[in-house]
Amino acid sequence: MKYTASRLSAGNKIFPTEIHLESTGITIKIPGLFKGETKQFDFNHIASVEIDTPLVGFSSISIYAGGTQMTASGFTKAEVKQIKEGIEKGKSSLKSGTNTGGSSSSIADELKKLKDLADSGVITASEFEQQKNKILGN
Repeated sequence: MKYTASRLSAGNKIFPTEIHLESTGITIKIPGLFKGETKQFDFNHIASVEIDTPLVGFSSISIYAGGTQMTASGFTKAEVKQIKEGIEKGKSSLKSGTNTGGSSSSIADELKKLKDLADSGVITASEFEQQKNKILGN
């Protein structure tokens, strides 16, 4: 889903900010006359999301991920709430494993954690094999 900031808001007169909410993350594009800024955040890297909805004026959203903060302003109150809800849904779907766009690095991480548990004796070799096959979909 694509959200575009209002041209009536400060900083968005010529080139409005765009937020793209996708199945695996969020992309924020803040264009400029000579140089713009674009950042992509995967849902599993987003630490927190804050919204500022003043009584009068346009709302802003701030995303914190991996020591990076990006703030976009010029959106309606309803838009920033929808964006925040979309991020929260994306994060929860990653945790529950319902996101179909899962990356191979997360599978590798799960296998590594599983191998560490087997090596430390927390789980048996047969339990390791069962869980590995479950993760790999065998």
